[in-house]
Amino acid sequence: MKKIVLFLVIAFSTIACKEYEDIQFLGLKDVKVNGIKNGKLLIRTNAAFHNPNDAKGKLKSANIYVLYQGDTLAHVTHIEKLVVGANTNFEVPLSLEISMNKLQKGLLSNLASLLRKKSVELEFKGNIKVASFGFAQTIPISYKEQIEF
Repeated sequence: MKKIVLFLVIAFSTIACKEYEDIQFLGLKDVKVNGIKNGKLLIRTNAAFHNPNDAKGKLKSANIYVLYQGDTLAHVTHIEKLVVGANTNFEVPLSLEISMNKLQKGLLSNLASLLRKKSVELEFKGNIKVASFGFAQTIPISYKEQIEF
């Protein structure tokens, strides 16, 4: 019995000593404008990540701001828990609603120029939190995307 306990202690301490690698933010995929409804620009996207670890984990939260020229257009939170597989890429679906009034402020003087412009560069900043075996990691996000209307 002592040999079994000793073996388990050694096995768990070896596993526990393995270094945990940071999850990597790969960027935003499939950024799509779904239209304009009630004065809001509707955008859907997937935030893509890579988990280089041998252990799976859980996405605890996502907290992302959408900025244009330093002004916050939208704040996205994702609180639905999502399982993150070991040694794999994963995506977090995000839905954004951006007020056209906020988008026009400082960007364009009127809707006619917005239609002539046809695109804007948006910045996505924030973080996600992933936990594995009780160890939580906050991953920063900083990404720019040209959005076509």
